[in-house]
Amino acid sequence: MPRRREPRPAPALELKTTRLAGIQVILNSAEHAALETHISTLFAATPDFFGGEAAVFECGRLPADAPAPDWAWLAQELQSRGLNPFAVQNASNELAAAAAKAGLLVLNAAAPAPVVAEPAPEPVPEPLPEPAAALAPQPAVPVPTRIIDKPLRSGQRVYAAGGDIVVLAAVNPGAEVIADGSIHVYAPLKGRALAGARGDVTARIFTTHLEAELVSIAGVYRTFDTALDAAVAKKPAQIRLADASQIVIEPL
Repeated sequence: MPRRREPRPAPALELKTTRLAGIQVILNSAEHAALETHISTLFAATPDFFGGEAAVFECGRLPADAPAPDWAWLAQELQSRGLNPFAVQNASNELAAAAAKAGLLVLNAAAPAPVVAEPAPEPVPEPLPEPAAALAPQPAVPVPTRIIDKPLRSGQRVYAAGGDIVVLAAVNPGAEVIADGSIHVYAPLKGRALAGARGDVTARIFTTHLEAELVSIAGVYRTFDTALDAAVAKKPAQIRLADASQIVIEPL
């Protein structure tokens, strides 16, 4: 029988894009050493990727009795790497108090008390209008797949709005491929690939040669500060989301 692979431990923090608050910094640990180590490795390959985007600390995964991290230090570390943390959410009272003392906003909001309203009077039914002639349904206009047949150099960015993208040449380090749908790279993928840019968790990334700097699906990022598994490194692979929150890389 094949040996069962042990699940990877959760990193000290994870990054996820959100529509309302820019980047969500999900804290899985409040330990200073673990956070410091992971921040250093996470941003090593992409120090200027975020360019000053706003960020919120998500504390919902921390244990209820977790000690408060050094919020001021943590915010400063991320600011030096292009993120601008301004608030915490889903924090315990102790975490929220420490965050507020460090100058961060606290987004936890107590649920408002229910308002008891008088029952509305029964509506008087109105006579139905005569049926109008049925309108012929309009066929949906398909979004064409964007095809790139030239190598992408460092600093170049291509985006497929509303659909997939197919790249027939190398995506070199520093280049970026973005799609609202899936990404297919039939060549070495050495730069960055961001699929499901508008939140499609079913989007995937396919490549015949995986050597990427960063990949993202529906805002869930992964950088490659450690060596890839030999089964997928520089080989055909697909990248997908499991449970809408964890990047999974598999050989093709």
